[in-house]
Amino acid sequence: SVDPKDPACEHTIRYDLSIPVDEADLPLRLPDMDDYQPGDDPAGCLARAIDWRYFSKDGKWFARETNTMPQWAGSCWYYLRFADNLNGDAAIGKDADADWLPVDLYIGGAEHAVLHLLYARFWHQVLYDLGHTSHPEPFKKLVHQGLILGADGEKMSKSRGNVVNPDEIVESAGADALRMYEM
Repeated sequence: SVDPKDPACEHTIRYDLSIPVDEADLPLRLPDMDDYQPGDDPAGCLARAIDWRYFSKDGKWFARETNTMPQWAGSCWYYLRFADNLNGDAAIGKDADADWLPVDLYIGGAEHAVLHLLYARFWHQVLYDLGHTSHPEPFKKLVHQGLILGADGEKMSKSRGNVVNPDEIVESAGADALRMYEM
């Protein structure tokens, strides 16, 4: 079997062939590293921990997942920073937390509500459990503004080819009419 730890080795990581971590190996400890900077590799800094990333089991080589903090983890608490963006010591200070949170009204679409807000609520509750915010919920009220449908009754999408060119609507009915229709 070819050793993927060898820099000259050409190999493909098969993410569709995942295996569970043996219970005896839990908790899986991340490697000690001198540099946790992201770098140029989208796989993240753990991809540079070659001896940790690649391992052999039952005569086959496997690669550990290195993207342990997907973009949702970083984007789900931005509202804390908006409330206290000059604070260099904490995500949000106690005074800003008391003055600005929870958010009164959050408006989002279907995918936004399901994905971002689900993760935002999860991460907010983690931060609450850790004592970084005094509010158990991030938002008081959520408004879902719905979906814009194409002429075929399906969600409007370039990939479906059912979009309406806004320039045509603006020309025939005006920009204000288009905005009101979308609202």
